[in-house]
Amino acid sequence: MNYEKALENFPVPVVLEKYDCEGCGEKVKLTEIPIMGGPDMGKVEQFILGCKCGDKDIELRVIENERKAKMNRAKGVFDQNSLVNQSLLKATFENYVPPTPELERAKRDLVEYAWTFNPREGKNLLLTGTYGTGKSHLSFSVAKKLIENGHTALFLSVPKLLTKIKETFNAKASFSENDLLNYIAEVDLLVLDDLGTEYTNMRNGADNWTWTKLFEVIDSRSGKHTIYTTNLSSTELESKVNARNFSRIMDNTDVVKMDGRDYRKKTF
Repeated sequence: MNYEKALENFPVPVVLEKYDCEGCGEKVKLTEIPIMGGPDMGKVEQFILGCKCGDKDIELRVIENERKAKMNRAKGVFDQNSLVNQSLLKATFENYVPPTPELERAKRDLVEYAWTFNPREGKNLLLTGTYGTGKSHLSFSVAKKLIENGHTALFLSVPKLLTKIKETFNAKASFSENDLLNYIAEVDLLVLDDLGTEYTNMRNGADNWTWTKLFEVIDSRSGKHTIYTTNLSSTELESKVNARNFSRIMDNTDVVKMDGRDYRKKTF
């Protein structure tokens, strides 16, 4: 790729320094050039021009810039304001008041998970328990806290995730299924809420499409952080998502039990 020619239409670059490349011995120029597209458009970066080593450096940066642009486009599809219930958008650790000692322990576990979060050391949580005990509230609070700390996080109910994937099948869709799945795979934290409530067509004893998509998502998160929430027992969940997916879900996953009275009815 001839980057010198490609740069003809760019703003005039500023040469900072000229020297011999240690890699190939050719004469090179350390140059400042504004990025002309993508999420970093306008940002001035330094490039090495004049040798194959420099060409490779520019190529890698172009690829990374294109990846960031694709991630940003895919992120727009997952607008949390439209995908999350309005009441849940206000959820924080501070406004979750656990009504039982068991739920107090669960809150401490989730707070610790958020504060000790390391994107390079993937660890999963499975929040289980009856309806209304705050599983979605606490897991959304984790996602919100991580975003505040500069990480990427995505909160999705499983039914809405599957709906988003199906929307890409429309010929007029502006995003491909691959774009969405790549974004889901790359976020630092993925919360899959209400696992087991997704619709399944079990007329033939199996729902291969739903199970396959769940497997693709869960498998893509290997080595990364994922939080699952479910109202189902282990036996019920395994039956709903199938044994292979259940095994993947439980890999490197700590279970946080959240049984108790309905948190949403605490003021009734």
